[in-house]
Amino acid sequence: MRCFLGLEIPQHIRSELVLQQFLMPVQRRVPPENFHLTLVFLGDAGDAALTALDEALTRLDSAPPQIEIRGLGLFGGAKAHNLHATVAPDPALMALQERLVRRARDAGLAPEKRRYSPHVTLAYLRPGSFEQPALEQAVAGAASFRTEPFTATEVVLFRAHLRADGAQYDVLERYPLSPALRAVDW
Repeated sequence: MRCFLGLEIPQHIRSELVLQQFLMPVQRRVPPENFHLTLVFLGDAGDAALTALDEALTRLDSAPPQIEIRGLGLFGGAKAHNLHATVAPDPALMALQERLVRRARDAGLAPEKRRYSPHVTLAYLRPGSFEQPALEQAVAGAASFRTEPFTATEVVLFRAHLRADGAQYDVLERYPLSPALRAVDW
């Protein structure tokens, strides 16, 4: 199973991101129901490793991060391949991400080693499907875009199904960030 740990985006923030998508000259937009903030990409995960990770995450105790989106960005430089909403730096978010990487490794998984850059993907960019100068101008025009901050109270284990028309994500499990949050009956 291709899995990752992430945070869900509240509906009111998703609505704001959909408007930003609409303003961008791109074609392959991510459906709003797929908006999320990846914390740790786990890749292909076996049952034994997921069971070990599940056990570790049920004891999670971490400060809930404040998530605020500030502007848009592109990954890929002169050959952009990803349009995203940029997440403002938050020490609690970075500490949570590092803690999750350690727990994934301890469970026998091999999370990606690249530097973590928190973002919400809005579109995947294929060569020839957009004009880079026009997209760069549109992204620069969205520099003042901000969302109100929201507090993330749980980490979600997602499974990704890759399909020809894009990925579909299923929630496998939810993990409250602290014992106090686990005591709340949602």
